[in-house]
Amino acid sequence: MKHIFIINPRAGRDKENIAVRVRAFLKQRPELEALVFTTEYSGHETILVGRLCHIFEDETIRLYICGGSGTLCRAVSGIPNLAMVEVAFYPCGMTNDILKVFEGEDEPFLNLNALVGGTPMYMDLLDYGFGKALNFCSAGYDAKVSADVNGMAKFSIAGSKVPYYAAIIRNSISILHSMYTIDIDGMDYSGRKTFVTALNGVVYGGSFSPVPKSSPVNGKIRFLLYDAPSIFSVWANLRNYRKGELEKIGKSIVSQEGTSMKVKMPENRKMYFTADGETFEMKDHNNEFTVRNVPAALKFVVPQGVALKEQCREGQ
Repeated sequence: MKHIFIINPRAGRDKENIAVRVRAFLKQRPELEALVFTTEYSGHETILVGRLCHIFEDETIRLYICGGSGTLCRAVSGIPNLAMVEVAFYPCGMTNDILKVFEGEDEPFLNLNALVGGTPMYMDLLDYGFGKALNFCSAGYDAKVSADVNGMAKFSIAGSKVPYYAAIIRNSISILHSMYTIDIDGMDYSGRKTFVTALNGVVYGGSFSPVPKSSPVNGKIRFLLYDAPSIFSVWANLRNYRKGELEKIGKSIVSQEGTSMKVKMPENRKMYFTADGETFEMKDHNNEFTVRNVPAALKFVVPQGVALKEQCREGQ
């Protein structure tokens, strides 16, 4: 097996020490004969992974992605043949939210010895057409908040919650509403929405857990469609949404499980889309996307002694 480390030196709050820690560890493990690459810009991960998979197309590769959720998303999106690649995640970002489905969350994944000695489990992916996500995809208000959070990355020293709540305040002043054409597994859910979200994990935005029993291994996606009637309702329902008490929000939110969702927005409106924190303006995609579950697609490396949380094990 070929061990390849890909480091994003701009990720998270400890930017200067990521590469130092990884290289110090590999110096103690020369038998791995690992290759180490450092990304030079956002999106470099996708190109780099594609090239490496081509070079080593005849052998199994284990990629160690050292960065945050966006780094992981971009790297996985570059894999041409998922069957030949194992993906390990060394979490160095602001949130690293996909790891919230595991017992111990981030901590055991920060043990490089345990990560190298880990074994892959098969995890579902969210394929949104021009990339793949592990944790969530969203359009509308959530996506605009995510875009603003990325713009406030310099404030990450204050923790992951500060940029998110600042972005929520900013976007609540000019809340995003639009008419969406929405199809979930052949059923029409079209209408006026504030955001449209697809979840594979249990947490996004660092602390928002609207569906705490979501599973990344059950072959299904949890879709959330929310129409906030006013700015005040966003704030009134924020705590309920964050804690997964959706029944308290009432009829303005729809929670539906399925395998595929097609979303379209009028082309004269600006559509924002996010996938694991990566944000896009959708004018180049005609303001539409389809997100579908790809079951058991990713060989995701889990450290020794770590398992999914009990509530996330459906399908295993």
